Amino acid sequence: MQTKPRTWRYALSSQIMLAILTVFMFGAAALIVATPALVGAPASGFDYTIPIFAGVIACFGVFAFFGLLAVVRTRVSLDATTLSATVPGDHVAFLIPTFRAVRLPIAEIRSVERREEIFKQFWTTNLRDSLSVVTKAGERIGLVSATVGTIQFPLDEMADAIARAAGVEVTDDGTVRTKAPGLYGEASSSWTETPLDEKSANAARDRVLLGMQIAAGLILLGVVLRACT
Repeated sequence: MQTKPRTWRYALSSQIMLAILTVFMFGAAALIVATPALVGAPASGFDYTIPIFAGVIACFGVFAFFGLLAVVRTRVSLDATTLSATVPGDHVAFLIPTFRAVRLPIAEIRSVERREEIFKQFWTTNLRDSLSVVTKAGERIGLVSATVGTIQFPLDEMADAIARAAGVEVTDDGTVRTKAPGLYGEASSSWTETPLDEKSANAARDRVLLGMQIAAGLILLGVVLRACT
């Protein structure tokens, strides 16, 4: 069966959302710095809290920009003979993302595997799906991971298409606890963790979802309290 050329990327809406967030963060930092001059505050001494607060907001803006860069550059393509991709590889100092190129003949794909990963990031426990392919030589190549509740990648559709082209089924490798970063959607190429049993996996998954609900509730409470004051 002839494989129709396909390319998977993050949706344009995701790119626009991150672009707006980046501009908003930098704009907010600039506004904070300029506020004393705009309101005509008396010059009674230098207030260090203003530049510190603005600097924190600007750091979030930088992080949002790096996320935007990863979203814009990430792509996975499939044609009749080759799987090729540009995907996040890791990040270096100051959370700057790096990228790696993948080019693999479809005939060399032995299996297409996915798993559910439970991981900690920024003091919270999160859940993501991760996809990799294994070559006939036994090399695992991580492609993309998609964190639950954030910007999504069409991982299911891509996994099915790659598996069909290679003449294999998508393998489910279960749920694991991992320390693999996956900060910008990168997928680990070393799956050495032991899968959790079904009971432990369900319990861990429930705790993650409960944490997400609590965090959302606290954010909503903060918005309500702010609106009432």
